[in-house]
Amino acid sequence: MIGMSSFVFGQQSKTNDSLPPLIPTTKQGLIKDFDVRFYVRSGFDANFEENKLQTSRFFADELRIDMKAKLHERVSVRFRHRFNTKPVPGTLDKMSSAVNLAFIEVQALPKMSVSFGKLGADWGGYEYDLNAIEILAYNDILSRAENYLVGLGIAYQVHDKHRFNFQLLNASANKLDEVGEFAMPKGSEVSKTPYAFVGNWRGSFWNDKFQTSYSYSYFTQAKNRAMQYIALGNKYESGRLTWMYDFQYSHNGIDKNGIISSMFAAEEPELLESVSYIDHWTRIDYKVLTNFCLSLTLMTSNGYAKNITATNEGYSHLRKSYGIIPMLQYRPFKKVDLRFFAAYVGRWYNYSSYAKENLNQHNYSTGRIALGLIAPLNVF
Repeated sequence: MIGMSSFVFGQQSKTNDSLPPLIPTTKQGLIKDFDVRFYVRSGFDANFEENKLQTSRFFADELRIDMKAKLHERVSVRFRHRFNTKPVPGTLDKMSSAVNLAFIEVQALPKMSVSFGKLGADWGGYEYDLNAIEILAYNDILSRAENYLVGLGIAYQVHDKHRFNFQLLNASANKLDEVGEFAMPKGSEVSKTPYAFVGNWRGSFWNDKFQTSYSYSYFTQAKNRAMQYIALGNKYESGRLTWMYDFQYSHNGIDKNGIISSMFAAEEPELLESVSYIDHWTRIDYKVLTNFCLSLTLMTSNGYAKNITATNEGYSHLRKSYGIIPMLQYRPFKKVDLRFFAAYVGRWYNYSSYAKENLNQHNYSTGRIALGLIAPLNVF
């Protein structure tokens, strides 16, 4: 009893003499609207080409920290950094490529907000809207797209079910003639006003069962050679089923994407002019049980180029790709969104007879078996 009373007295003394909290009580209100999340994807995979094993490895290809804070009832900030990408400053925007988001948002009117800084370009479509940790392989257009650009954006909530977003962004983080393995086409000139204009409509119908994310974008990165991009995203949710379908069309005055240009081997390869891509992407998620989810992703992409064999030939179909990604996800904890997954990523690439005979292209396939975990962890 004497020992216990001494222990209690000692504890009381320590409590009375304890250090003040790291964050003073008067300041704790400043962090009530502060969120920190980690986005993680890690695991093991095996890569195949033409059904032959090429390599197997452990990977950690997604690790991002996302921070949000409300500084005022009408002012908030957001910052997201990706750790596993090379931090290279853009020649145009001077921003590190490892920074995804870094912007200030001001609620200018009850239904309108304005954002300044490095933004996520609102391309539209649900392949783009999904968190990157959910996507094991992107379709061709988005796999080469610059999704985070510096500029300003205006969001207007017309109705609780409909929102319009408008953005004026740099067309790229870099000047077109200062980066990449390809030279500018002869006679072309970099634009003095390299901007991207983006308009997006997000709608919701039938008690939110059907949703849309449609966008149109116009780029002026090269003088008199603009790029236009259309994305039509559709999403249906009912009970345990979620179905998404995207149509994407990109017409490039200069092939910044580079997929078709890379087929034309040369000592000094150039970006082609008048190249188009058409992508279809769909994904079905079905919750078999509360903690088990089955997913199936299907995608295809077509590449075209103008006047390949003759001046007035028009557009020729040169390349087609297919993809399939079945995936099983298991979530063992109710309160933590930590998921273990097993998936297969299969891709097939087919070329036209002209590409085979004149450009030395050949059909091939790749495969990937992936086991791992994905988690958006809310740590603060």
